Amino acid sequence: MANGLSKKMAELLEKMDDKVLAAKINAAVDMLKSENYDELAKKLRKVDKNEIMTKLSEINDEKLKELKLDKAELKQKMSSIDLDAVQKMLGESTTEIIGKIKDIIK
Repeated sequence: MANGLSKKMAELLEKMDDKVLAAKINAAVDMLKSENYDELAKKLRKVDKNEIMTKLSEINDEKLKELKLDKAELKQKMSSIDLDAVQKMLGESTTEIIGKIKDIIK
């Protein structure tokens, strides 16, 4: 019985993690669209770049569907954003992050 409860709790926590991840992706896209680069830069400086890359590496078409994120919609939102300009503003440490974002939305 304890194993069943543990499994249910793990599933619930995984779903919560997915919702948090989806919310963070949407918030980052909104920051980029509003050209709030300073705020995004502050947030990126506080987060371990390896952690960001790990999370971005987990995202594929299937994961986007699980997160209920439409790839075409993300592409549309991101099309008005010059990611190369964003990368230059945020610094060289974000080169891999911006590259991974470009890979996800292509």
